[in-house]
Amino acid sequence: MKKLFTTLALFAGLSIGAFAQQCYTGANGITPRPAGTPGLSPNSDSLPCSATGSDVSDTIYFTNFTSFSGTGVDSLTIDSIGNLPTGTCWTTSSATNTFAGGASGVIYVHGHNTAAPGQYSLSIFITGYLVGNITVGPNANANQLAGLYYWVRVIDSNRTYCPPLDTVGGKDSAYIPYATNVGIREISNNLTNVSVVPNPFTSSANVSFNSDVEGTFTVKMMNLLGEVVTSKEVTVTRGTNQTTLGRNSLSSGIYILSISNGNGSISKKVIID
Repeated sequence: MKKLFTTLALFAGLSIGAFAQQCYTGANGITPRPAGTPGLSPNSDSLPCSATGSDVSDTIYFTNFTSFSGTGVDSLTIDSIGNLPTGTCWTTSSATNTFAGGASGVIYVHGHNTAAPGQYSLSIFITGYLVGNITVGPNANANQLAGLYYWVRVIDSNRTYCPPLDTVGGKDSAYIPYATNVGIREISNNLTNVSVVPNPFTSSANVSFNSDVEGTFTVKMMNLLGEVVTSKEVTVTRGTNQTTLGRNSLSSGIYILSISNGNGSISKKVIID
């Protein structure tokens, strides 16, 4: 137990000071999902890129840990979230930002994004209360303490290309800038002329695009929470390619179509009537 406390205390001292503004005191009113595997969802790579100068509205769900290093977790308080893109702020589904062990919750990030293009590694700072009157924190870095890494991506307002996440370098770098010409270069070298007809559609639509490379691509649909709702792999050849986009029992609404090959991706807004 002494070794555990010493380890936790060490991590508690590793916090950094780039705190993001909490929007207001009070719960954000978003209903959490049923408790599941401890951690954050959707996966960072399923969260769409936001453009500089645009409004952001991202919902991140989480389930709290029930134990850590063999010691039970009574509760956890989110003290702050650092390194959010400039202009955005955060709230949680708890008025006190406190969640019991094993409980589920919601982090809501929103605002007017004015940040420079790049990949941002969120820093989540917590106070943990463990069984046996052990306190971790305040402002313990949950990224390093529990591996709770989460990234958001910002692109130029005139780009549609959303670069793939760098989950290796992102653990060491709070910010990885994007070159201003990366979108044009990657799209011209891979995918162009993506169209969905009809759009909006009711039961199915035809997706066509041109590719300068061949290989296996992933075609997926994401809702506005960034969650992948459908996904399939297609074999792509150089030139014009076509595939069918089915409704697959999805509710009416706005979705994001993403086509990617591991080196880059391109997305398009799709509406289902």
